[in-house]
Amino acid sequence: MTETVERIVFPDERTAVLLSAHAEDLIATDAAAILRYLHAHPQVSPADVAATVRSTRRLRRHRAVVRACDRDELVAGLRALVEGVDHPLVTRGQSGPPGSGGPGRIAFVFPGQGSQWPSMGVQAYQRLPVYRAEVDTCAALFRAAGVASPLDYLLAEPDSGVSTNDFSQVQIQGAQFVHGVALAAVWRACGVLPDLTVGHSLGEIGAAYVAGSITLREAVAVVIARATVLDRLTGPYRVAVLGITPEEAADVIAGTPGWLELSVVNSRSSVAVSGETDAVTAAVATVTGRGAFAKEIEMWFPAHTTALDGARGELEKLLPAGQFSESAVQFIGSATSEVVRPGTDFTDYWYTNLRSTVRFDRAVETAARRGARIFVELSAHPALLFAMGDLLDDAADLTGGPVVMVGSGRRDEPIRERLSANLVSVAMADPGYRWADLPVHGAALPDFPFAPMRAEHLWATPQPLPPVAGLTVALEHWEELTDISAPPALRRVAVLDLAAGQGPAAALTRAVEESGAAMAAGPAEADLVIVVAPVSDEVDAARAAAALSRRVEAGLLGYAGTVTSATHDVWLVTVGGEQVTGDPQGPRPEAAALAAVHRSLGYEHPDQTFRHLDLPSATPDPAVAAAAVAAMLTDAEDIALRVNGSGPAVWRRGMRDDAPEPQTWTAESGIFEDVVITGGAGAVGLQFARALAEQGARRIVLLSRSGLDDRQLAGLATDGVEIVAPRCDLTDPAQITATVAELAIGPASLVIHAAASATIAPGDELTGTAVRDTFGAKILGLSNLTELWPLRPDARMVLCSSVSGLWGGHGHAAYSAANRLLDTLAAQLRAAGRHCTAVRWGLWPGDGIIDSGEISRVERSGLRAMAPDLAVEAALRDHPADPLVFTADAGRLRTFLGASDIASRRVGTPSSTVSGTHVSARDEETATDATGAMRIALGSVLKLSDVSGLDLDASLLDLGVDSLLAIDLRKKLKKATGRSVPLATILGGATATELIEHLEKT
Repeated sequence: MTETVERIVFPDERTAVLLSAHAEDLIATDAAAILRYLHAHPQVSPADVAATVRSTRRLRRHRAVVRACDRDELVAGLRALVEGVDHPLVTRGQSGPPGSGGPGRIAFVFPGQGSQWPSMGVQAYQRLPVYRAEVDTCAALFRAAGVASPLDYLLAEPDSGVSTNDFSQVQIQGAQFVHGVALAAVWRACGVLPDLTVGHSLGEIGAAYVAGSITLREAVAVVIARATVLDRLTGPYRVAVLGITPEEAADVIAGTPGWLELSVVNSRSSVAVSGETDAVTAAVATVTGRGAFAKEIEMWFPAHTTALDGARGELEKLLPAGQFSESAVQFIGSATSEVVRPGTDFTDYWYTNLRSTVRFDRAVETAARRGARIFVELSAHPALLFAMGDLLDDAADLTGGPVVMVGSGRRDEPIRERLSANLVSVAMADPGYRWADLPVHGAALPDFPFAPMRAEHLWATPQPLPPVAGLTVALEHWEELTDISAPPALRRVAVLDLAAGQGPAAALTRAVEESGAAMAAGPAEADLVIVVAPVSDEVDAARAAAALSRRVEAGLLGYAGTVTSATHDVWLVTVGGEQVTGDPQGPRPEAAALAAVHRSLGYEHPDQTFRHLDLPSATPDPAVAAAAVAAMLTDAEDIALRVNGSGPAVWRRGMRDDAPEPQTWTAESGIFEDVVITGGAGAVGLQFARALAEQGARRIVLLSRSGLDDRQLAGLATDGVEIVAPRCDLTDPAQITATVAELAIGPASLVIHAAASATIAPGDELTGTAVRDTFGAKILGLSNLTELWPLRPDARMVLCSSVSGLWGGHGHAAYSAANRLLDTLAAQLRAAGRHCTAVRWGLWPGDGIIDSGEISRVERSGLRAMAPDLAVEAALRDHPADPLVFTADAGRLRTFLGASDIASRRVGTPSSTVSGTHVSARDEETATDATGAMRIALGSVLKLSDVSGLDLDASLLDLGVDSLLAIDLRKKLKKATGRSVPLATILGGATATELIEHLEKT
């Protein structure tokens, strides 16, 4: 079998119309828009819609597929999406199980005997060419071996009256093997490729072949040898599946007359026993009498029991000589519950497979630990989905999140319909699925509706915001994390080195390769990408700003374009970009600015989370590199790693205010005597000028490129205050020197640096020139001013920075970087002995640095325009550190940021605490009433249009809930209520009322 897929066609040959969006509710919005378009364009076909969607839209995380052969089916499917109801041709899902930390690996699961029946392959053979070709290839090898053909059983005439008793074990087991590997060929041809395989008893042979560990000829020979041995043991034996624990099974066996043994452990509540017919019948009666599930299956030999103790010699004579070979796909057998190692001898392994107790439970757990999150059962009717659901649905310690489990057919459904629906479910859960390989023969449509966007995330749709009084003043706070252990989900990790080998990329790559929770991958396949930023030792903010401008011009930000639909997390790793508690030096300007750029780029990629890790050194030792990789495998977002006496420690940035009330400045202190305000013609500069004039400033110098005219100066005039407004470009040192000489004034006692400009543009549109212009007055201008303008030794400096430097914003890459550079410059000035504070402002009222349109978008984040008088009052104080000063709808802001807890003080309102918890970006299901959820879920799985007559006091088994419907019912209940019900409870005779009580108690 080959891993190359040239052309993908779903078995039912319908057109797959794939819709996707940032948020689940937007799928319905999109479907409604397309329905309106179809109503206005009656000639449009499903192929046209599919072709247009594929060619004009990017694939987003939340997805839905409508499979349609004609316009009527497409309309019906879209209407079901709009109304939020189930439809057989509609599949909903997400790319990668949320919270799993990455796209899961795919496991093909091959069951043993128990669910087979004569003629089970007829439909597939007639209607699936790939299946038919694989079956014929296998059958030729059975004929060449001189045994009865498995096709006699697989393709028996339906309703011919033949039963399993009419065939030999070679035919029955051969048919089961052939059916499984032929279904696997169909899945592969449809673009679903396994990363590992899991076999259950007989199914281990198919699993080993599909993994590439044995050849097809060897597999057929093993089937024949194994079946021949078992055929000779056929006698007065039976096998039964019991819905009880292994411990309970031991009690049943001990209390049952006759010979009986535990032969299979499928899960914690599903086992199988083998033994004499009467003993098995008695065990089934005992378990059924206790209200648990029990059923005899069609097997007449005591496999996996002591009855096989003497069969090794006979099996060895029949088996082909050989060993398992190396393969790219890992094969996990239920005989050993581990990956079968290359070089393992056939005789040893296949005898163990036949004799030992089947531990399917442990094999599935091994698959999960090795990253399997998508399980595909290859059988005519699902036999193991219940067991896998029992093992994995709530096993967060194994999976890190939900898993996808599907079969390949159902006895009561057309094979092409069920197989196609399940293929789509897997394709949507697999970020690496090649949707582009699906053939679409439609034409791109003009004026087709655009994909809906998530308004809140992109600061788009205007919505009224409630008024928020007062002003929040918060301080940046670093908190040490005590647990940085990686989650159990295996991550595919790529390392992109932008530091040209001068940074920690090599050490991080080695740490990824040595991590048990990560595996190295290329950027296109990785779900976690580590971007190693250039390392700079430059401490001068102005020179760092110039260097960063050149890097942007050279294409530095192009890394953001490497993310794919497989990517979930993009980490930027900087060196020395943060000043964590206890750091002796301030942050390196370029690294700090790059982190701000990265956060802003993240808003342009809403399907990925852009995270940041700061390292203390460009040459981390192995322990530090390992700790860094472990931290990046968690869900932290803005962290720094530092080394203390006990080794590497990870710190997380947050906000709070636990400092005493800062001292407010007054005119009597002398601070307002000689004031210099840069950006003096702007809204912020003028606001400060008015406030300081009212508070008794003696002289105010307003510096700006344009200056102020006489009318503007007259509007500022206050008795006793001298106000001058010369034109002065701060980026030109000669102009500053000339202005100082012209004014002939004394040293400044207070500097308000409000000069700034902003370029608001996506990262891929930023040019080096635009970045330089944004950095100009804010960074270079301040650097020139502090060097050339005379300042008193005790002069205060207030630098007007922005929360954007810490939080970023859509299109704010250059603006955020400029403000972060300003923060580092403030730290450097403090280190040089200056009384300097960078105030990270929220939103000022009126047009200023950003225009009114951008202000409206910013307000979508929850930020509100500050009251100017409160903002100025908050700034004119001796803050212990650079404060964040803003007005906000705290709940909306916290949802927007997904931020850490904030404890803050409000200015102008009674003292209060704004507390909060982390809000995941993942959409959450809304809980609902348990009784209502039960009726809706039962009606859906039982396909009832009217649920009013349901008897909730009747056993769910009596209502028709079998093992497969139990899985569907459990999923729907969990989605509706957020709570789980054990599968064994559903199949143990419980009533709907009892389940409701369980849901209400949990």
